[in-house]
Amino acid sequence: MMKTGVVIGVVPGIYVTAPEFRKRPISLEILANKIFGPSYVSFEYVLAQAGLIPETVRTVTSATQKRNRDFDTPFGRFSYRHLPREGFVFGWTAERLSDGSGYLIARPEKALIDTLYRSGALRSASALERRLFEDLRIDRDLFRDLDQNLLEEYTERMPGATFKVHLKRLLRSNHA
Repeated sequence: MMKTGVVIGVVPGIYVTAPEFRKRPISLEILANKIFGPSYVSFEYVLAQAGLIPETVRTVTSATQKRNRDFDTPFGRFSYRHLPREGFVFGWTAERLSDGSGYLIARPEKALIDTLYRSGALRSASALERRLFEDLRIDRDLFRDLDQNLLEEYTERMPGATFKVHLKRLLRSNHA
């Protein structure tokens, strides 16, 4: 069936039908959950979907408890980044499509915390502010619109302490 073009191989063991045989479009998020799991869609992909960053993200980025992996497929690149168990088990939701299928995706607040956690240690609130608004180019107005209580809760639940103090200080200041 692959030789005739009826079926397209995504990665070994995962196949989809050719466009002319599909009842609905391919969901990149569902593929992301199936290619390497357990995982949930997060990081830059969710930040871009939420409009928090100005860049167009072509790679579907996901969090996993497993090691980092990248997959190049006929449907694009899928990137998986390791989070420790205590940082992986919260902050995502199951999105349901009209046909009953679904996928796991981070809330924008969790995608931001995941991104900050994976981006390395910070030594001050001003360094965090630079990382958010200069490096990541987070939209300040949309940042203010995020659920500040969720940001604090998610920060507390992440392992390590490098940005916990600084994010709380930034959230409480008038600079954000």
